[in-house]
Amino acid sequence: MAGSTTGAANPVAITVTDVVSPTAGSATVSVRGTMAATTADPLTDLWMSLSIGTRPVTSRDRLAALAANPTTSGYQRLPLTGGADVQPIADPPVRGGSPVPFEITANLDAAGGAAARFGAYPLQVRVSGSVAGRAAKPIGAAYSFAVRSSAQAQRTKVTVVLPIADQPRLRSDGLLTDNVLADEVKPTGRMSKLLDAASPPVVLAVDPTLVQALRRMSDREGYNYASPAGGVHMPRSLDAYSFLSRLVDYAAQGGTVIALPYGDADLAALVHAQKLDTVEYAVRTGQVVLGSLLSRAPRPVAFPADGLADATTVDVLGQLKVGAVLLDDRLLPAPGSTYTPSAGVDIATSSGAPIRALATDHRLADVATSYTGAADGPSAGAVLARFRADLATITAERPETRHLVLALPRNWQMPDDWAQQVLGAINSDYSETASIDDLLGTGQLNAPRGGLVYPADARARELPASYLDSVANVRDEAQALYPVLCAPPQNTVACRLKRINPMSDALVTATSVWWRGDRMVDGVSLSQQVDGDVSSIRNGIQVVASRSVNLTSRHGLVPITLENNTPWDVSVVLAFSSTNRSRLRSALRETRALQPRQKAQIEIEVDSEGAGTFPLEIRLLNLDGQALSSDPPTRILVRSTVYGAIATGITVLAVSVLLLAVLFRLVRRLRPGARRPAPAVATTADESPADPAATVAGAPGELDRPSPDLPYSNHLGAGPDRGRNPAYGPSHGYHDGPSHDAPPGREGRDQPDREGARARATHRDAPTYSDEPPYGDGPSYGDQAPHGGVRGDAPDDSWDSSYPESAPPAADWPAPGGEFPSRPGDGAVNAPAPAWDGTAGAAGRHRGSGL
Repeated sequence: MAGSTTGAANPVAITVTDVVSPTAGSATVSVRGTMAATTADPLTDLWMSLSIGTRPVTSRDRLAALAANPTTSGYQRLPLTGGADVQPIADPPVRGGSPVPFEITANLDAAGGAAARFGAYPLQVRVSGSVAGRAAKPIGAAYSFAVRSSAQAQRTKVTVVLPIADQPRLRSDGLLTDNVLADEVKPTGRMSKLLDAASPPVVLAVDPTLVQALRRMSDREGYNYASPAGGVHMPRSLDAYSFLSRLVDYAAQGGTVIALPYGDADLAALVHAQKLDTVEYAVRTGQVVLGSLLSRAPRPVAFPADGLADATTVDVLGQLKVGAVLLDDRLLPAPGSTYTPSAGVDIATSSGAPIRALATDHRLADVATSYTGAADGPSAGAVLARFRADLATITAERPETRHLVLALPRNWQMPDDWAQQVLGAINSDYSETASIDDLLGTGQLNAPRGGLVYPADARARELPASYLDSVANVRDEAQALYPVLCAPPQNTVACRLKRINPMSDALVTATSVWWRGDRMVDGVSLSQQVDGDVSSIRNGIQVVASRSVNLTSRHGLVPITLENNTPWDVSVVLAFSSTNRSRLRSALRETRALQPRQKAQIEIEVDSEGAGTFPLEIRLLNLDGQALSSDPPTRILVRSTVYGAIATGITVLAVSVLLLAVLFRLVRRLRPGARRPAPAVATTADESPADPAATVAGAPGELDRPSPDLPYSNHLGAGPDRGRNPAYGPSHGYHDGPSHDAPPGREGRDQPDREGARARATHRDAPTYSDEPPYGDGPSYGDQAPHGGVRGDAPDDSWDSSYPESAPPAADWPAPGGEFPSRPGDGAVNAPAPAWDGTAGAAGRHRGSGL
């Protein structure tokens, strides 16, 4: 379409810089350009001609085919304005020299009916002459398009959407990632030139993140941007302030402004990754931020990146009360249509109300952005000629007015004043700029378009779900800090705007479409910066405690320290839990508020139901019950030495049983039936007495107390005396053998033949003598020990097995170191038993004695 279209070997390269098509009522067409020699051979006898296609272009497909291969059209030479067919070139180009400019003008009416109708026509500029003295065929050619206008032709309406956007550059700590925006908003900067080109009814699609960054740069105190060496301070940017003022003025003058998603979030990728809360945040926050700048709400129109969104994404936007969405027209094809339909079509949503889809014309956008200013690319004039031809072809396709949308890309790097040239080219005899309201008003007809189709390559370009998951995790952690940093009585709204929203906003910008492909590393950098801020706050709130605490009672206190090492006031919840709450109990939660850099000593009340070691876990939560960290909880081992209820119950039961047993035994001893004397039993010389206690004669109680001079075995040998020893029962001392000492387990109460023992004890006719010291030859009766034994001449007075409770007078006892008398009649041993009145023991102990 520009330059030499017959190959690089052409001796002359032609560049078309401008095509001036005739206006309505005119037939003059003019082409301007330059010529340059590509050969060192001399060029002589050069002349130039201008030709036009014999038929107008009837469709946009044909227009695209001619742009790619213009030689497929038939051309007719046009008569020049001077009447000649060709125009001589007096100053031929020389290789290495400056390009030679030219201008050639022709009259369409003089073509004999050619180009008489309205429409776009292919145009050819050709150079012929001699190379090195030899005549040659055309040695250079260039192609473009001309439009023949008609005063009666209707105009195609075109709504232009011009993005005022840039990659996110605002961090959560208030620093800009760099200082590139300062150049972008200069009078010669890219965005400043975009704003220069706009005038109503052009729609400005403004990135709210850009607005926030420019506001930061407009601060009277200046701003800071990040660098490897740290933050760099810059003075207030007057260019940023002026740019924002111009945006406000544009809206005040009636210009339409719509808000891009905050951070220009990748809406389709977020929907597919089930991050619907981020989608809602991006859409609503974008409208709020832009509305605060313009002092009025922007139009509720969504503009996904490149106009790419599937049916699910559109449905989500409809549920968010977005009135319209801009979509690439390739997603809304018009199969079988021979013309370009209007942009507007309604799409049903699950909310019940349809959403208005505006199909953006991708061919117009491709042509408009094809000029880059590169030396090897198409010229501005050639691109403009093609752009006008496209608009004329659309108008000529159908004799009715249609409404198109031209949405230019966000990262449009247009050279110089190219944006102004493109927007200026729309207003012509066959097209005009129009307001977006003409497409959004009530009663608008639907264009004949098919269902929404989302191409596979568009899905492949989205941000990966795994990346969005990681960003969402950091965002959840940042949101969990809101109840911590902004708890009442603080102004929670102001606190959220100052402390929480900057982190949330930066994480939304980490999901921007600008980070698609190999630029994802920049999004990761933004996310990591916020993650560092969140971790700094969370790690600054700590629970410090000993590894273990000992409890010596059922109720105790576990001391811990809560630290706030952040520069903010914080409010947290301490959640306590034990793996065995049936054994260790405590309060479930406790809320604490700390000032910056403050520590608080806290004592946790716990109750232990038994002995053992029980872990007590402490987690930090916000006031909404969300965990502040995924780290393991602080664990304290509580060691309890108290018995539990079960152990205590068993102990009490055992003691009770023991006491009952003792009481039962005492009752048995004290009941009247137990003191009844045993009947006399006739025995032979070989038989033992029936009851050893029944034949005990002598003074009762004389031997109740053992002598301190007697050996321990002698103390145990006396039957009555052993009843007084606290270590033995009253029946100790009764045994069957000759020994005075009863072996363990052989006490009198344990003898298997108690009746035989009683019989032996009452046998008075079979005296025996003990050889055991210190009793010598003293007589003994039965099997009893000699001291305390009963002589044969003692009264026949049977004794109960119970003995007096009181001891006899001390005079009845031998002096220390003395001996008991061993002969009959000596001392108290041989004295007859006195009569008892019952005061020394239990009543009726001498039943049958006659007393």
